[in-house]
Amino acid sequence: MFLKNLPLSSRETVDFSIFPWLELDYVEVEEGIHLRVFKIKCKKSISKINIVVVAGLCSNFLGWIDIDNELSNIGDIYHIESREKSSAMHYKRKISYSMERYATDISKVVEHYNLNEEGFYLFGDSFGSEVAVKYLDRGYHPPKGLILISPEASFSFSGWMKVLFRLLPHWLFYFFKPLLKFILKYLRTDMKNDPGSYYLNKRNIVTSNPKRMKNCAMNLFYYKSDADYSVIKCPTFIIAASTDKMHTFEKSIDVAKRIPNTTFEDVIHYQETHSRETATKISIFILEVEKEIQE
Repeated sequence: MFLKNLPLSSRETVDFSIFPWLELDYVEVEEGIHLRVFKIKCKKSISKINIVVVAGLCSNFLGWIDIDNELSNIGDIYHIESREKSSAMHYKRKISYSMERYATDISKVVEHYNLNEEGFYLFGDSFGSEVAVKYLDRGYHPPKGLILISPEASFSFSGWMKVLFRLLPHWLFYFFKPLLKFILKYLRTDMKNDPGSYYLNKRNIVTSNPKRMKNCAMNLFYYKSDADYSVIKCPTFIIAASTDKMHTFEKSIDVAKRIPNTTFEDVIHYQETHSRETATKISIFILEVEKEIQE
């Protein structure tokens, strides 16, 4: 019951040692930068299915632990916490937050665990979806299949947000947290039908690293993907929520139209993108791809 309700809870921290099936690791992706990777071994003997998860911007692992655990019924999970997250170890001052650098980070993790040999599935959410696309666009070893949640080829920042990010020191973010949570709850979330969205995004606000978040966001102000989606060859499963107020549903539809061999599903509410039911749908997609490969 605890695990099932965790993504919708208000927990901000947890002792991961209470999950004996969860392994924490660190991978050096660049000199002076180590990323935390959560590994979950497949529950059903030895699996040749590997799933690499790249979560959204500042996304906290607690919002993913349920879906990752469910996916481990069919394969080994490698959940990458990207370089802007609080868990990343930075041993140098100048850090690049370019999309190209994020894509290279994925390739370093894939190489570290020798996932190219058996193959893997690449699973990205929101910002992580574009990172996954950029990974493919740069010609790194292609996955057997691609799963994208709420993909967007560009990121929306209002004019006042751009001004605040540029002019205000990052430490003021701590004072703005109550206001941001208020806006999130009452202006950006349907608390009646989609309360999980609030708890998922609230946790991200509370646990994010303000300095890294600011530097990363400023790199995305005018970002627009130049990737050629039409050349993506692997089977792709795109999931989005039509009532999601944090992502643009129409952008997800547009991305789905531009990628060949794509299955698209609207799960209505954003909280469902992190649910066990969605994990089941992803599992079915992966097993169908595996069956086609074997045939």
